[in-house]
Amino acid sequence: MKFGGTSVAGTEGMRRVARIVAAAREESPVVVTSAMAGVTDTLAGLLESALHGGAIEDGVAGLRERHLEVARALAPSDENLPRRLEELFRELRVLLRGMRLLGTTTARSADAALGFGELLAQELLVAALSGEGIRGRVVDAREVIVTDDHFGAARPDVAATRARCAERVRPLVEDGVVPVLGGYLGGTPEGVPTTLGRGGSDLSAAILGLALAARRVEIWTDVDGLLSGDPRVVPGARVIPEISFREASELAFFGARVLHPASIDPAIQGGLPVLVRNSLAPEKPGTTILQEAPGPRAAAVALRRDLALVRLRAPGWRRRRGFLERLSQRIAGHGVELVHAWPGPLGIELLVPGGRPAETLDAILAGDGERRAEEDLVLVSLVGEALASRPGLWGEALALAAERDVLRVVQGEGAISLGAVVRADRADDLARAWHGRFVDEEGEDER
Repeated sequence: MKFGGTSVAGTEGMRRVARIVAAAREESPVVVTSAMAGVTDTLAGLLESALHGGAIEDGVAGLRERHLEVARALAPSDENLPRRLEELFRELRVLLRGMRLLGTTTARSADAALGFGELLAQELLVAALSGEGIRGRVVDAREVIVTDDHFGAARPDVAATRARCAERVRPLVEDGVVPVLGGYLGGTPEGVPTTLGRGGSDLSAAILGLALAARRVEIWTDVDGLLSGDPRVVPGARVIPEISFREASELAFFGARVLHPASIDPAIQGGLPVLVRNSLAPEKPGTTILQEAPGPRAAAVALRRDLALVRLRAPGWRRRRGFLERLSQRIAGHGVELVHAWPGPLGIELLVPGGRPAETLDAILAGDGERRAEEDLVLVSLVGEALASRPGLWGEALALAAERDVLRVVQGEGAISLGAVVRADRADDLARAWHGRFVDEEGEDER
């Protein structure tokens, strides 16, 4: 059971999570917690301030008081909890002061600093569990989830993690104790702290679920599950009860950002279902992500806004050896995401995030020929396994898109998604049309 930062934010959040875990005690839960909401961002700011010789004491003091206030509310008679928190804050100060003194840092020390939010949250969550009569135990994820030394985005070693789990986690479960680990954290075989990068806490849960041969992995967040559309745009949007991993991945790429699918890949590939649930409404069933779809249907519509279409005119580019490879490297080197590309005989069109990334890309392309950019575009996408098995849907969907002046078409992996690039003033109308024609009708059939 993994709980995100909004789920464990503050005293009431911790207590709510403890009640959810208590309700699952008969299923032998293992808990992964993120840092409280906003804490990792604060730590990143302190890290930046330390590197530039700025003040850090007030920021650390604010974090300290926030966590101690929760500790006092959760366990007013526990004298050891504040002491453990104080020790963590002493370590954090020493680390930040060292960075400020040197005026530099390493990826290794940055990982160490950014992981303190999870170390603090796990202490508080164990106290909250105790308040519900649950025996919890802090387990240091840096000693359990074994990774390489690619700091900032370390890759877990499943076999080594499985062995550590057998030594340090499974015995607690068998003894009726709930292990509580900080998400996002790992460690090299030598014990050097690492972090797992984007979606790190979800990845922690997926790796642990795989290593422990769990029955399922639950990702507890602040939404009811994966939705069939943006409810601010599509009035009929609803929670999708079941969805394939492939569909969830396409939805995330096309704008539905409930979770990062790559982070749950280990669990899915290991045959474990992943449930997305709402800690604010635990009575709701959420969405189950499975390796295979429950059936061919149109699952959802997603919108990805604020995009730009950059047209690069470069006749003869196909005869220039390595042109595309060099272009891709330059784009990636400037931190610009390439959403899609359409190569043609006289040039290439690139779909990228709008605003400054588009300006940056325009500068990158300066030496490669004439270029133009059109901004304020939206990629509207229809996702579902039905698109691969019922080709007739493509014609109907494209006809509806054509009525909204579609500029370009994007096909996703495995032909299970169809995207239409339209101007911003037509996007919401297309999303509602697709949802009403395909997703709502499929939902009626399911019901």
